[in-house]
Amino acid sequence: MPYRLSCASLALLIATIAVGPGLAVRPGGSPVHYDIVIRGGEVVDGTGGKRFRGDIGIRGEVIAAIGDLSAATADRIVDAKARIVTPGFIDMHAHVADDEAGEHGFLSTDPRLRAGQNYVAQGVTTVLGNPDGAQPFSLRDEGARMRTLGIGTNIALTNGHNGLRALLMRPADTKRPANDDEIRRMQDIIRHDMACEGSFGLSLGLEYDSGRYADRHELIELGRALPAYDGIFIPHLRSQGIAPMWYLPSTSRGAPPPTLDQSIDEILAVAHEAGATVVFTHMKAWGPGYRGEARRLVAKLQAARDRGDRVFMDVYPYDSSGSDGDFVAIPRWAFGADGATQPASDYRTRLDRLLATADSTRRADLIEDIRHFVALKGGPENIVVLAYPDRSYVGKRLSELMALRKLDLPDLILALQREGDPSLPGGARMRAFSMLDDDIKTFYRQPWAATSTDGWIILPEEATGSRKYINTNRRLFGSFPRRIAYYSQQQGVDTLEQAVHSMTALPATILHIGDRGRIAVGMKADVTVIDLPHLRDNTTALEPSVYPDGIDYVLVNGRLAVDRGKRTLALAGKVLSPDRRPDQRCPTPGRTMNPATGGRS
Repeated sequence: MPYRLSCASLALLIATIAVGPGLAVRPGGSPVHYDIVIRGGEVVDGTGGKRFRGDIGIRGEVIAAIGDLSAATADRIVDAKARIVTPGFIDMHAHVADDEAGEHGFLSTDPRLRAGQNYVAQGVTTVLGNPDGAQPFSLRDEGARMRTLGIGTNIALTNGHNGLRALLMRPADTKRPANDDEIRRMQDIIRHDMACEGSFGLSLGLEYDSGRYADRHELIELGRALPAYDGIFIPHLRSQGIAPMWYLPSTSRGAPPPTLDQSIDEILAVAHEAGATVVFTHMKAWGPGYRGEARRLVAKLQAARDRGDRVFMDVYPYDSSGSDGDFVAIPRWAFGADGATQPASDYRTRLDRLLATADSTRRADLIEDIRHFVALKGGPENIVVLAYPDRSYVGKRLSELMALRKLDLPDLILALQREGDPSLPGGARMRAFSMLDDDIKTFYRQPWAATSTDGWIILPEEATGSRKYINTNRRLFGSFPRRIAYYSQQQGVDTLEQAVHSMTALPATILHIGDRGRIAVGMKADVTVIDLPHLRDNTTALEPSVYPDGIDYVLVNGRLAVDRGKRTLALAGKVLSPDRRPDQRCPTPGRTMNPATGGRS
């Protein structure tokens, strides 16, 4: 896939080449001056090619020179000796702007949040927003808000499928596939926003309301709107294992639930029949039937690529997903719906009331649902207690507690609720580890696998006490350092050059961002400087909100967002637009989006 530069970047490239890409002294003998010179580092330029030693001269927002700049002067010299210099990392899945209320992330009034500190601390300089079908406002309004407020990283926005359905379908109709007229109107908005508002394509949340009610016809037809504008089709799959997260055996009698295989096939049909560029986002294989199946799933996607379909994926580097956090094995229906007689937070009393009144059929339903939830996450040996009134339980797996208590699985789950914290569903805070590390390695070995966090913005100082495990995740702080330090360097999944390519030039190419993702003259100055021997993801399951080590400097559009390992709170990010071909035109005026929500997985 060829790289493309924007007109502005191409003009700067031509101008820079005219005076010499590695110029340190002018023909008259005076030194060349730059705003910033990154001096003495080993450059891993993002292309996948071998690293080289060189200085980087930056003027304004742009890389103006690369080479021996030892004689040049600068307002700021960044000493990169014994450091690795890479393009800024690009996150293919980030929930930083899909907050309708504007309390968190890039729409917040708090500049500490808008600085995206947990992102720049990882070396991330660009994120893809509005994932999982989410879109809180029109792209025009969303982008305008962020431009006015100022943001810490660049952001590329997509249209959200769930948002479009909420806009164009009556609430009573959303639990069905869209009809042809509704599909046509969605296509019109997608085309308009790609041509006029900087949309990078369409994200979908097919495991969530109301995207789960879309059929294959709706997806393929929406996919047809994308190729003319190089837009991507990036879906949260309908199912990521033997069943979707919403599925309950006790309440979903009849047709079997969709599986991961069926969900993949559905999206491959979009790639093949619509010709859309498809990105399987936060690709995973979890639970029974899929743990250990990454090679088979990769072969299925590779076969589509071999026949010419444009298929990619992004992967986060952890064996525990978003829905694995705050794991609860007891179905919601077991706590009842009558909040008038018992406080909603008294889950112990609500469960006791059910057990006192349930007949044998209802008890059997409860046991079946408990076993299903635990199996979906890989079994009791893969679920760990993070917080419980009896501290001796913390860190133990459910399988260990079953042996300790001499209880079978359903009885242990019920005992944890009845003996544990009554304010918590399940009585404990638990996290599942539903995936295998070997599967993640298999995914990352593919040269068409990018990296993502599926994260959001959070301040570690606010993730303490009772909030320690609420709305946070290791991925938010450690994904990109872990991708390099653990998977590439320790596990040997790929070389450093290949890993950096997967985090920079590859996503830039998928998204058609021609002026980022590489260290080259004329590119935007999104740069990360790494102390490779000390690069470390400091998070653990018990301490998920900890900044990494080893990211010494991060520049976003030529401004330091991380300086000597310290976050500067700079708001240097931009709302990006994809590269356009000359034949791309802005069609009809846009429409106003209604609020819509997405999800995290």
